[in-house]
Amino acid sequence: MLSKGIRNQYFATICANLATLIFGLSIGWLSPNLELLLSDATPLTSGRISSSEAGWIGSIGTVGCVLAVLICGWVSEIAGRKSALMLIGVAQLISWIVVVFAKDLTMIYTFRILGGFAGGGTFSVIPLFVSEISEDKIRGALGAILSITCNLGILLGFILCYYLDYFTVTYIALAFCILYSVGCMFLPESPQYLFTKEKKDRAIKSLRFYRGEAKNESSKFISEVARYKEAHGNNTKDSKRRVQLHIKDLLSKPTLKGILICVIVMMFHPMSGSVPLITFTDRIFRDSGSDLPPSTCAMIVAAINLVGAYVSSVTVDKAGRKVLLITSALGCAICSATMGTYTFLNGIGVNLDYFKWIPVTTLSGLVFISAIGVAIVPFIIMPEILEPRVRGFVITWCLLEFHSIAFLVVKFFPTVVEKLGLYWVMWFFSCCSVAAATFVIFYVPETKGKSFEEITESLEPEKKTVPKRTSIDV
Repeated sequence: MLSKGIRNQYFATICANLATLIFGLSIGWLSPNLELLLSDATPLTSGRISSSEAGWIGSIGTVGCVLAVLICGWVSEIAGRKSALMLIGVAQLISWIVVVFAKDLTMIYTFRILGGFAGGGTFSVIPLFVSEISEDKIRGALGAILSITCNLGILLGFILCYYLDYFTVTYIALAFCILYSVGCMFLPESPQYLFTKEKKDRAIKSLRFYRGEAKNESSKFISEVARYKEAHGNNTKDSKRRVQLHIKDLLSKPTLKGILICVIVMMFHPMSGSVPLITFTDRIFRDSGSDLPPSTCAMIVAAINLVGAYVSSVTVDKAGRKVLLITSALGCAICSATMGTYTFLNGIGVNLDYFKWIPVTTLSGLVFISAIGVAIVPFIIMPEILEPRVRGFVITWCLLEFHSIAFLVVKFFPTVVEKLGLYWVMWFFSCCSVAAATFVIFYVPETKGKSFEEITESLEPEKKTVPKRTSIDV
């Protein structure tokens, strides 16, 4: 991290992911403070809230997520990745200021919508920004920091909210917001975005910053600049021609295959079963016969998620994206099938007194194994396999798909469980995870340490050998 060539990349990634940490903090804020708002000790002058209102507080953030995917995706393409990052910072700062002055439920709803907007923006813009500033060899590790900071924020939110005053936590969050906004002000725009917009001088200056290069560039740096210039054209006429061919490029075989892969891999996480199980953690721990208090259970799950995210960050550039996705999907399948079998046997009256540890262990295993792969690797793969000119547009719609499926799964999970039983739902999740692993084995290319050109070749096997391209590069 401290070596000259990559330290600025790590600095920029950590700085950008402060927004993800703040979003995680807002998620961790929700569970303990809902209990506070439901009690007579509520800080709202309008009085305690009802259970129905608490449900709206928990779900209304989705509205902000959907708005952010559309608005931040558009801003990142029109004004740049840095502008979108600054917009996220403004939304987060305003959201926590609202908490300080919140006197009624309307202001809490506003906080949740703005917080959801910032969260949707982070998952829309940050993977794109990090992918475009990173070298091929560390791109996966930098991309996985998103999951680490989000889970660290959730754990921090649980700890702070359970042990500190309501307003003290808010002031700590505001301090993080200010630190994030100031840090982003000093970050150069993504060099790849600048090359796309034909701002070559600024792009080279930005690339020099992220590669730690002085004015006397190394041959490696010169080669990378040449590659960018070749990829994005060398004159305005070429640029106009590329714009005219935008639709044609979108329909090309490698691009279409890349889009299809993105659409499918974004289903992995919500369909793995980990999202609804994390949402109903307290109920599952209670049903398992655990004597641990809800606060401890929540911290355990958050800590397991954080460990899984860390394991992913240190292995994604060593083991590869495919290995992590396959391992994670199969692990989720085993955990879901085990949970389903346990609840089925328990429902037909089989004595399981010696196996009450299974729900807790299964939940912990599912959270951990999903954090290693299906929860983060799709966000790393998307910017890697999409053509730069359609990248922002496709990622925006894939994130809309992700949030929509996650919402539907969580929304209807209790209803389906009530009608069919938990075991059928868990077996369904297990089948989905097996299907996900099968898809990855046969259709998802390995992107570890590869340039975009090499990844494109793997999406179009018939053009895998391109001796002419090698001679031009030389």
